Amino acid sequence: MTDTPQVHDGLSLLGLPEAARQQHRITKKMLAAQFEDQAPADARLITKAVTLAQLVGILRPETIQVPKHQDADRTVVDIPVLEVVLADKTTAADRTRVTELVHRSMAKPVVLLTHLPDSTTTLSLALSHVSRTDPTQSTSVIDAHVMVPAEQIAPGALHLDRLDHTDMWALYRDLVRTAAADGRPAGTALQAADAIALRRQLTDLEIELTTVVRDARQAKNQQRRIELNTQARTLRAQIERAEGTLYSADHKHGVT
Repeated sequence: MTDTPQVHDGLSLLGLPEAARQQHRITKKMLAAQFEDQAPADARLITKAVTLAQLVGILRPETIQVPKHQDADRTVVDIPVLEVVLADKTTAADRTRVTELVHRSMAKPVVLLTHLPDSTTTLSLALSHVSRTDPTQSTSVIDAHVMVPAEQIAPGALHLDRLDHTDMWALYRDLVRTAAADGRPAGTALQAADAIALRRQLTDLEIELTTVVRDARQAKNQQRRIELNTQARTLRAQIERAEGTLYSADHKHGVT
């Protein structure tokens, strides 16, 4: 893989207008700076795992025609769009950790596209709030986090003109909600945090189902096979219910 991220991925995924596009390199030192004193291991992980990072867009009220958001808990006046290339041999756990650290390193919502060594791209979004224990008010605490393979998202589903334009925070939450459902959420009543929880539940259920089906095939005892097959039917029913809540009726999906 080359050292240059596929910048067009982030731009096309969100349908960024020209006025919102940027092209600025971000140094690893800048990403790691927030963690050097309190969490040096995290700072070292960023330095080791990130090959290249850059800012490819900034969503602002004047560039996307969406009002700023301000309430007692948060102020959202801009949302950066970042793209990061991860180094070869970065483990799955480290990939997740790095994306979380990027979200935590800023006191605002972030749209993060992570380009993996296998040439796939993951969209990372986080519902967060400014850390109340940070005297500088420059970092965030993650309330819920979702990572979605970009190729699974329905084409055009995350274009900004399709999202909630009430204000900047509503737009970001709608982006999270839609991305968590691969671009085909069940309906507007589905909240962003609920969509993330449902996606995680589906992932856990499908992993469990895979294990149960494998064990049933390998079971030598007839009674044990019957028990496992019954458990598999229960899991499939749970998966179907969760999918019905998360996805639109015309979207059948298997979360990986």
